[in-house]
Amino acid sequence: MKNIEMLKEFFNKKSLIFILFFLLLTNLIYAYQLFFSGEELTFFLKKKIESSKSIRLVSFSLDDTISEEILKTNYEIFLEYEGGYSGNYDLSIKYDKNRDGYLHEKFIVFDDQSVLFGTGNFTESGLIKDFNIFIYTEEKEIVKVFLKELNNFKKGKFGINKEQINVNLMGTELGNVKIITGPSEKIYNEILKEIKKAKEFVSVIAYSFTDPYFVEILEKMSSKNVKIRILSDDWNRIYESPLKFMLGVELKYRNDIHAKALIIDEETFIIGSYNLTYRAREKNDEIVLIIKNKGISKAINRKFDLLWKE
Repeated sequence: MKNIEMLKEFFNKKSLIFILFFLLLTNLIYAYQLFFSGEELTFFLKKKIESSKSIRLVSFSLDDTISEEILKTNYEIFLEYEGGYSGNYDLSIKYDKNRDGYLHEKFIVFDDQSVLFGTGNFTESGLIKDFNIFIYTEEKEIVKVFLKELNNFKKGKFGINKEQINVNLMGTELGNVKIITGPSEKIYNEILKEIKKAKEFVSVIAYSFTDPYFVEILEKMSSKNVKIRILSDDWNRIYESPLKFMLGVELKYRNDIHAKALIIDEETFIIGSYNLTYRAREKNDEIVLIIKNKGISKAINRKFDLLWKE
């Protein structure tokens, strides 16, 4: 019996070493990392801020989950006026001037050399409690785009007054990437275009879903035998969402979904701050990345399947 326990302990240690080696190898191969909200993300973010001389943060809201680390750097913070800062530190914050819509983007640039972007605000709920997706990259061309959007905000330009971004980046370490900012019809037109390309399935992760444009296209694709699954937050069950009336789609609700993402045929991954709503379409400062990367798409779809089965 003792020998069996010793063998178990040996193989457990070997497994741990293998996992650590695999993670190290992955980070050496790729200049990006994929995170889901939780302690691992928060640990990474705090350490990254601590090792950075400067950070530039954009978010709908902010609390003290990472504020202590931010205070020790040369920082710039841009927040939505209505979301704001709910912490206890004396932070210098610039608020948006788009009174018709929200500053809804969520990203941090480190030393103007790398960026973490995703679907969650930089709060306890956004980073730990609710389900969100983030990507960290050191890809220079991608970082340049986020710096360009930051330059809009530094000039006090928000909403329809800012310089819109619509760029195609080919052959980055994230794959082929299209980055679009809003408010702009280009965002939803590009997302609709990608959905129309689906051959097998579209998996949707949605915090809020009220836009009839997406209802129509998803129902239409379902009628063409494309499998449509929507993982939705309870928000859509409580408020007036068309989800419950959609035909030909599979729908599951959870109480912790804040991500805004689509996976199409494990070929395309769409991520950003953009909820499938009228406000996101017409009024908000939003940013969306359409990423052609099978590895990321498969990883997100595996996570989708796990959440679907819970």
